[in-house]
Amino acid sequence: MNQDVRAPYYADLGRMSFSPGWARPAPSIWPAPQPKFKPAVWRFAAAKAALDQAGEFVPVEQAERRNLIMVNPIEGNTYATTRNIVAAYQMVKAGETARSHRHSPAALRLVVAAKPGTYTIVNGARVDMLPGDVVLTPSWSWHGHVNETDATSYWIDFLDVPFVQHAEAMFFEHHPNGLEKVTSSGPTPMRFPAGAPLGPGREAKIAEIAKDVMPTFGLHLVRLPAGTKAEVAKTTTNFVYAPVSGAVRFTAEDGTNVTLAPGDVIAMPCWHAHSYQAATDAVIFRVSDEPLLARLGLVRTMPE
Repeated sequence: MNQDVRAPYYADLGRMSFSPGWARPAPSIWPAPQPKFKPAVWRFAAAKAALDQAGEFVPVEQAERRNLIMVNPIEGNTYATTRNIVAAYQMVKAGETARSHRHSPAALRLVVAAKPGTYTIVNGARVDMLPGDVVLTPSWSWHGHVNETDATSYWIDFLDVPFVQHAEAMFFEHHPNGLEKVTSSGPTPMRFPAGAPLGPGREAKIAEIAKDVMPTFGLHLVRLPAGTKAEVAKTTTNFVYAPVSGAVRFTAEDGTNVTLAPGDVIAMPCWHAHSYQAATDAVIFRVSDEPLLARLGLVRTMPE
């Protein structure tokens, strides 16, 4: 039977929304990961300049959140930083508020620049924001931002929106009062002050935070003395790194070789072996989707 004779058969399958598994145009299963996302770098200095410019003509009310999304530069991608994580630079100008809302994606923030008087309200709790702090807003938590200072505040957002979009489990809601009222203040499990999880000293150390609070994220602060190097093998886990202090050089098997300063961000998607080395004493914030993949039994590292 030649192809012309088969054509009506295949056309009938298409009209019935069938696809023949023996004649797929491209395989759907392969022996090892074939990642589409690639290592990519974003600079805080460039983001700050662009956000400052946007602040002149984009009111915070119009934007909901005035931010710049870090879009992995691969064909067809318009949003995600890695497969399951999106990162963005956000600013709130002096005297501004960003109204409260909640959504099914979980979110967190690494503060890059902020004066005392900048804070997030999470389910009524005031969560102060200072440089180096990590602030959590778990799934479906009300959160809004306030800057009562005389200077613009900047931070890096990390969300699991790409995963939630893929699951088609997205919900979003504005707070009925615009900005949620503060009902409590003081120490809160939603804030990890700069340096606190690592404690004193300068020896190499990794501290995990928010282990049972953000189930789709693996969050770690990594302290590296100058000259210390960490190697990461091929793994199905996706990583996003942001130096908190110091200078860190990242290399990857695709030829990536770049030094990052505080506030810069690098994405290291799955199945990209890489390393990072401290040029000076450094602290790095590492965000991954490892807990999400682990719950599904999908974490694999080579060699095993």
